[in-house]
Amino acid sequence: MTIREKAPAYAAPSGWNALLPKRIARERVSSERRFRSVVVGAGYTGLAVARRLAELAPGEEILLLDAAAIGDGASGRNSGYLLINPGEPSAGAAGFAGEWAIRQMALVQAGVDWLRELVVTNAIACNWQEAVPAITAAATPRGQSSIGRTRERYEAWGIATRDYSAADMRHIAGTAYYRYGIQSLTRALVQPAALHRGLADHLPTGVTLLENTTVRGLSKTTPFKIETSRGDFVADRVFVTNNLHARVFGIGCDRMVGIYTYGAFTPELDRHQLALLGEMPEWGILPAHRMGTTMRKTMGRLLIRSGDSYERERDPSAVRAMLTALYRNRFPSMRTHEFEHVWGGLTAVTHNGAFLFGEIRPGLFVSAGCGGAGVTRGTIQGKLLAELACGVPSQLLSDRLAQNGPDWLPPEPIRGAGAKLQIAWEQWIAGAER
Repeated sequence: MTIREKAPAYAAPSGWNALLPKRIARERVSSERRFRSVVVGAGYTGLAVARRLAELAPGEEILLLDAAAIGDGASGRNSGYLLINPGEPSAGAAGFAGEWAIRQMALVQAGVDWLRELVVTNAIACNWQEAVPAITAAATPRGQSSIGRTRERYEAWGIATRDYSAADMRHIAGTAYYRYGIQSLTRALVQPAALHRGLADHLPTGVTLLENTTVRGLSKTTPFKIETSRGDFVADRVFVTNNLHARVFGIGCDRMVGIYTYGAFTPELDRHQLALLGEMPEWGILPAHRMGTTMRKTMGRLLIRSGDSYERERDPSAVRAMLTALYRNRFPSMRTHEFEHVWGGLTAVTHNGAFLFGEIRPGLFVSAGCGGAGVTRGTIQGKLLAELACGVPSQLLSDRLAQNGPDWLPPEPIRGAGAKLQIAWEQWIAGAER
């Protein structure tokens, strides 16, 4: 039952969550200590597991645990893009052949569709936007060539896209920084902390949510004993959906690493300053290189997100300086380049972009290793994991089970040295896309 690491104590709250009314976390513990199912991790994946279990087995009691407050963990620290981008080809099954991307995108699209249904049904106020321009943009010739190849892949997959010239980019976003763009595979833009909180606040009857509850130990066999900061629980089944922190149970320790990225919000801008960010009231820009800078004009503010660090959060003052420089480079005419909120977020990355997924021991189910697009991928992974546990077959589940798992990673210090070298190399290649 040894715990090898703790959930991250972030240096600053999520800016998205800070824009919302103060949340009263659910911390009331009932007298019930025996559950059919316990879900560890209440991010998008864990919420989806608990919701689907409650749908498939009405009347069963489900306990959902999270070490943080809903909205302030990793699920509320991303940029709010609901993407359907496929993962790496090596994450697909050999039997997928040339259809690997189409099958992966179908999986993620199912996650988007389910989220849309839940938002509408439960009237979740999360600024869900499907008509806002969401563009993959290039600032360099290398980036433009990369986007051109991406466009060709979209066409091969039968996906229509749209080109954006440098003049189009200036009109939309108010900056001459970008030379070319294409419509990204973003299906919606959201306020991620609001979506996360809304999903948690509309869980079905039968799901008990406990926030700010750290799991300190997990037995090896069923019935499982779960030791937490709020006492011990017993369950027939355990679902580990805390992404990178599955490593605390010895799961995926040689398959995934932690990468921090960083975001910032300007203060709310006046009409003149908003006009300097383009004529569109809202937009999103994704970088041509994965180490590049993501931005959004949203809710009267500018969001900027960039930077990567291995396993350890950077000093907040250094992060602020880095993001300020990137902001100033793109919008030199702004009256000020101050930020109201600056924060970091931690995610799991695997070498080949694949997930840990499935029943790894009798009664122990895992979904972990999400390195991006976690809102959509986590949602469908959680839904399918619950269906796997309940014996509910589907083509989507078959396709998910057919995909490869994460590649092995060497031990430290080789792992860390290699990861840091790759980050430095990729950032150099990205150049002005950062």
